[in-house]
Amino acid sequence: MKILKWFFILIVILASAAFLWGKFYRNGGASKQEFKLATVSKGAIQAIVTSTGQLNPLNTVKVGTQVSGNIKELYVDFNSPVKKDQVIALIDPAIYGAQVAQAKAQLLMARMQFEERQKDIEAAKANVKSAEAQLNSARATYRDAELKHNRLAILRDTVAKADLDSALAKRDNAMGAVDMTDAGILTAKAQLMRAVAQKKGVEALIAERQAALNLTEIKLQYCTIQSPINGVVISRDVDVGQTVAATLQSPVLFTIAEDLARMQVEVDVSEADVGQIQTGQDVLFTVDAFSEKKFSAKVQEVRNVATNIQNVVTYKIIADVENDALLLRPGMTANVSIVVAKVDDVLKVPNGALRFKPPGEAEERKPEEKPAIRERPLYKNAVSKVGLDTVQSEALIKIIEQAGLKLKAVYALPEADRDVKLAWQTFYTQVFTNLYKILREDQYQKYRDYVSELREARKKRKLYNGRPAKLYIPGKDGRPNLLKITVGITDDDETQVIQGDLKEGDKVIVGLLFNDREKPEQADNIFSMFFKRR
Repeated sequence: MKILKWFFILIVILASAAFLWGKFYRNGGASKQEFKLATVSKGAIQAIVTSTGQLNPLNTVKVGTQVSGNIKELYVDFNSPVKKDQVIALIDPAIYGAQVAQAKAQLLMARMQFEERQKDIEAAKANVKSAEAQLNSARATYRDAELKHNRLAILRDTVAKADLDSALAKRDNAMGAVDMTDAGILTAKAQLMRAVAQKKGVEALIAERQAALNLTEIKLQYCTIQSPINGVVISRDVDVGQTVAATLQSPVLFTIAEDLARMQVEVDVSEADVGQIQTGQDVLFTVDAFSEKKFSAKVQEVRNVATNIQNVVTYKIIADVENDALLLRPGMTANVSIVVAKVDDVLKVPNGALRFKPPGEAEERKPEEKPAIRERPLYKNAVSKVGLDTVQSEALIKIIEQAGLKLKAVYALPEADRDVKLAWQTFYTQVFTNLYKILREDQYQKYRDYVSELREARKKRKLYNGRPAKLYIPGKDGRPNLLKITVGITDDDETQVIQGDLKEGDKVIVGLLFNDREKPEQADNIFSMFFKRR
């Protein structure tokens, strides 16, 4: 009997628990279901592209050395401000000073050789003149001997043969002397040309020695390291006494940032977002060192070179930053938001409203499958904005019905054969053309204003990449009603409403609320009552 009694009690407890759960948690929860609402507002909204980047100076110069040697002096250290041409380090100049002295001595020797070659030229010129004078004398002697020989030859019958032969021999000797002196002139001229050539050789040697001297003097000057720009030393890579070797690559001694008051953020943006980036756009970013402070910048450059890391393609975006307070430091990681679009005084809804989907039986239920023409925005806007009277309003209903028949015919075709875009263009063209025909003269301007408004809305949809979306509004029966809208740019919290039957102050559903306060108390009371009875 006891076993049956406890078995009966267990069944009663389980049945009571099932009854309470079904009554208070399932049915009661549904009956107590409420919606979390948000208000449609107006204001500014901006679309952003987020990424990370690194802060760097606008211009960073790595200062190296073109000569090898030991670091003798360092005149600056980390964070030292420097001016252009300021001496910042000194490499031991002893070796290069000795090379300069050696090059000067060699140049002096070459100049002395030049003076000797100049004297040789003067001597060769004198020899040429002497040989020319001897030639003139020999020619005079030859002419005198020839005259004497000619006179004796005329009187050969009256003079002794020995005298005639002696005159002939003197003439021939004089002719030989002329030839010898002529050859002497050629020899003297050849010596002169040789002296001139030697002089030119020495001139070339002087130029070579001068170039060698200039090179050694330049190397000596390179021992003094100067700052190429105005800036701040952000890195020092050598110490006094350290040996640097300038071989194939110049060793880096210092890294100097030109001006830390102006910096740049280098941001890697994915290929999906780079099409939205343009020069001049605003950039907001934070750094971990000042997480509560937002810094601003401007997009200066969108580089075309792509970086591919593990099949992820990114492009480098350069943004200029004003760093007058010198809070930002080179190398800091920046969490960047690039403002790619911004609008003011527009209708906007919380993003939660676009994400909300009703559960269970309220799942995306439209108020009507096909709303009556009088309830459609096209009809209501035309009537109110153009100022149609009753007769014109009825005529507009017939116009929309007739245009809709053609639209239905297009949708009746197989999907592959439909041209929906062209069909809707034809629909609106037919509606507005026939609407114009039924207007009075005083309505023409309102009609033109209304058409212009529609065109502007269409431009906005294109400008802000308008796309269809849906949200839910609370219905009169307490259930959510589906509303289709066209949205534009979005940020982390809100989205722009370009087109739709919404106005400022309307309520939209962003979530669910359950009133659970009574259920635990009621359940506890019933369980208490049950156990008290026991």
